[in-house]
Amino acid sequence: PALPEAPPPRPPEAGPERVAAAVPPPMPPAGPSVTAASIVFVEGSTTLSPPAADEVKAFAGKRGKGVIVVTGYGDAAASDPAAQSAALSVGIARATAIADALKADGVPSDAVRVNAEASGRGASLRLLQ
Repeated sequence: PALPEAPPPRPPEAGPERVAAAVPPPMPPAGPSVTAASIVFVEGSTTLSPPAADEVKAFAGKRGKGVIVVTGYGDAAASDPAAQSAALSVGIARATAIADALKADGVPSDAVRVNAEASGRGASLRLLQ
Protein backbone atom coordinates (compact mmCIF):
# COMPACT_ATOMS: atom_id res chain seq x y z
CA PRO A 1 0.00 0.00 0.00
CA ALA A 2 1.08 3.58 -0.61
CA LEU A 3 1.87 5.91 2.26
CA PRO A 4 -0.31 9.00 2.65
CA GLU A 5 1.25 12.29 1.60
CA ALA A 6 0.42 14.00 4.91
CA PRO A 7 -0.20 12.76 8.43
CA PRO A 8 -3.80 12.37 9.54
CA PRO A 9 -5.43 15.35 11.30
CA ARG A 10 -4.84 15.63 15.04
CA PRO A 11 -7.79 14.60 17.20
CA PRO A 12 -9.35 17.31 19.40
CA GLU A 13 -7.95 17.56 22.95
CA ALA A 14 -10.10 16.50 25.84
CA GLY A 15 -11.11 19.01 28.47
CA PRO A 16 -12.40 22.56 28.40
CA GLU A 17 -11.97 24.68 25.34
CA ARG A 18 -8.64 26.45 25.22
CA VAL A 19 -8.61 30.20 25.49
CA ALA A 20 -5.77 32.53 24.70
CA ALA A 21 -3.52 33.18 27.65
CA ALA A 22 -3.94 36.54 29.29
CA VAL A 23 -1.08 38.97 28.87
CA PRO A 24 0.90 38.95 32.12
CA PRO A 25 1.13 42.21 34.03
CA PRO A 26 4.33 44.18 33.57
CA MET A 27 7.25 43.29 35.81
CA PRO A 28 7.50 45.39 38.96
CA PRO A 29 10.41 47.79 39.04
CA ALA A 30 13.66 46.26 40.19
CA GLY A 31 14.32 46.43 43.91
CA PRO A 32 16.90 48.78 45.34
CA SER A 33 20.36 48.09 44.08
CA VAL A 34 22.97 46.76 46.43
CA THR A 35 25.17 49.55 47.69
CA ALA A 36 28.75 48.51 48.38
CA ALA A 37 32.13 50.06 49.11
CA SER A 38 35.70 48.87 49.52
CA ILE A 39 37.82 50.27 52.32
CA VAL A 40 41.60 50.33 51.91
CA PHE A 41 43.93 49.60 54.81
CA VAL A 42 47.71 49.75 54.85
CA GLU A 43 48.96 46.15 54.65
CA GLY A 44 48.86 44.57 58.11
CA SER A 45 47.21 47.66 59.65
CA THR A 46 43.88 47.66 61.48
CA THR A 47 43.62 51.44 61.79
CA LEU A 48 41.31 53.47 59.54
CA SER A 49 43.13 56.23 57.66
CA PRO A 50 41.38 59.64 57.53
CA PRO A 51 40.24 59.10 53.90
CA ALA A 52 38.92 55.64 54.80
CA ALA A 53 37.10 57.08 57.83
CA ASP A 54 35.50 59.69 55.54
CA GLU A 55 34.36 56.94 53.18
CA VAL A 56 32.83 54.99 56.09
CA LYS A 57 31.03 58.15 57.26
CA ALA A 58 29.64 58.74 53.75
CA PHE A 59 28.47 55.11 53.61
CA ALA A 60 26.74 55.49 56.99
CA GLY A 61 24.77 58.38 55.51
CA LYS A 62 23.34 56.06 52.81
CA ARG A 63 21.99 53.51 55.31
CA GLY A 64 18.40 54.67 55.69
CA LYS A 65 16.79 51.80 57.60
CA GLY A 66 19.05 49.11 56.11
CA VAL A 67 21.66 46.89 57.71
CA ILE A 68 25.34 47.35 56.93
CA VAL A 69 27.43 44.20 56.57
CA VAL A 70 31.14 44.79 57.23
CA THR A 71 33.68 42.17 56.15
CA GLY A 72 37.30 42.60 57.15
CA TYR A 73 39.99 40.80 55.16
CA GLY A 74 43.26 39.72 56.73
CA ASP A 75 45.93 39.84 53.98
CA ALA A 76 46.73 36.12 54.49
CA ALA A 77 50.18 35.40 53.08
CA ALA A 78 50.02 31.61 53.41
CA SER A 79 47.53 28.81 53.86
CA ASP A 80 49.06 27.21 56.94
CA PRO A 81 46.91 27.34 60.10
CA ALA A 82 49.10 29.84 61.96
CA ALA A 83 49.09 32.33 59.06
CA GLN A 84 45.35 31.90 58.57
CA SER A 85 44.69 32.46 62.27
CA ALA A 86 46.83 35.61 62.34
CA ALA A 87 45.15 36.90 59.18
CA LEU A 88 41.69 36.22 60.59
CA SER A 89 42.63 38.29 63.66
CA VAL A 90 43.60 41.17 61.36
CA GLY A 91 40.34 40.79 59.41
CA ILE A 92 38.14 40.88 62.51
CA ALA A 93 40.09 43.87 63.91
CA ARG A 94 39.53 45.76 60.64
CA ALA A 95 35.82 44.92 60.60
CA THR A 96 35.53 45.98 64.25
CA ALA A 97 37.32 49.29 63.55
CA ILE A 98 34.82 50.02 60.76
CA ALA A 99 31.86 48.95 62.91
CA ASP A 100 33.03 51.29 65.67
CA ALA A 101 33.33 54.14 63.15
CA LEU A 102 29.82 53.42 61.83
CA LYS A 103 28.43 53.51 65.38
CA ALA A 104 30.27 56.79 66.03
CA ASP A 105 28.60 58.12 62.86
CA GLY A 106 25.14 57.32 64.27
CA VAL A 107 24.45 53.82 62.95
CA PRO A 108 22.76 51.75 65.68
CA SER A 109 24.61 48.61 66.83
CA ASP A 110 21.75 46.35 65.71
CA ALA A 111 22.13 47.67 62.14
CA VAL A 112 25.75 46.50 61.80
CA ARG A 113 26.88 42.93 61.04
CA VAL A 114 30.58 42.04 61.27
CA ASN A 115 32.37 39.26 59.34
CA ALA A 116 36.01 38.42 58.72
CA GLU A 117 37.96 36.37 56.21
CA ALA A 118 41.63 35.47 56.30
CA SER A 119 42.32 36.10 52.62
CA GLY A 120 41.67 39.34 50.81
CA ARG A 121 42.75 42.94 51.28
CA GLY A 122 41.17 45.76 53.27
CA ALA A 123 37.47 45.54 54.00
CA SER A 124 34.10 45.74 52.29
CA LEU A 125 30.79 47.31 53.22
CA ARG A 126 27.43 46.16 51.85
CA LEU A 127 24.09 47.80 52.52
CA LEU A 128 21.15 45.42 52.80
CA GLN A 129 17.75 47.04 52.36
